[in-house]
Amino acid sequence: MKLFKQLAILSFSLVSTLAQAETLVLIPGFQEQGMAWRFQHVTSALEASGWVDGGNLMLTPRGIVNSTVLAKRPKKVLYTLELPNQLSLTQQAVVLDQYLKALSAKRKEPLSLVGHSAGGLVGRYWLVTLNTVPVHTLITIATPHTGTPWADLSEVAMNTPLADLAAGFGINLPRSRQLYTELREERPGNFLYWLNHQAHPAIRYVSIVRQSKRPESSDLVVPPHSQNMHNVFALNGQTETVFSEGQHDLNANDGYRIAKILGKSSANRK
Repeated sequence: MKLFKQLAILSFSLVSTLAQAETLVLIPGFQEQGMAWRFQHVTSALEASGWVDGGNLMLTPRGIVNSTVLAKRPKKVLYTLELPNQLSLTQQAVVLDQYLKALSAKRKEPLSLVGHSAGGLVGRYWLVTLNTVPVHTLITIATPHTGTPWADLSEVAMNTPLADLAAGFGINLPRSRQLYTELREERPGNFLYWLNHQAHPAIRYVSIVRQSKRPESSDLVVPPHSQNMHNVFALNGQTETVFSEGQHDLNANDGYRIAKILGKSSANRK
């Protein structure tokens, strides 16, 4: 009987630990590498908030590779990952699905997703079309949910000297034609209009929106109204919004914001 009680206590403790554990997946943005979350000090801020860095995942012909080996199972672990960032959102979502299935099998718990810029749309498209593993939160940062005018301008620049200039910065406009098409401002018949009118799973949605009264610190890539999932037809009235200073790029404060948002989520689940 004593042994039975000890086993019961041990089992209860294990279940409680798993229930309180959290896995965070950081999805890179437009033309970004997964390491951008580290270069812009977001992961450092999350680590300062109690998260453990689980490494950067890469999909290779040999499968998913991660050079980081954790000594034990952390309660709160974050992962970054590499996506084919010049390909379409739909193609990126297929690759994201492979990562999420592997992480879900490893961690055996619902995941939290955070997407920067176009990465937020990759996450939302995955939720609508694939959604193969449990997810309880999607946070987006400076994401063009209703599009960006820059995507429309890219089509004009495609056959001009600007295409050569972009190539000098590592941006292949012709190769990314489908991606730019998907990022165009929402209008009937285009990709974002379709996505924004699809039924979304009943999870927590949080938009981190860049909003500043100072032009020098404004997001000149995605208008603030486009960054807010409240303006997505299918999600109107079902989202939370956090306003932040800053330009389009990631910054360390985003890490603290993510930790605060997820901290509230954890408190609500207890």
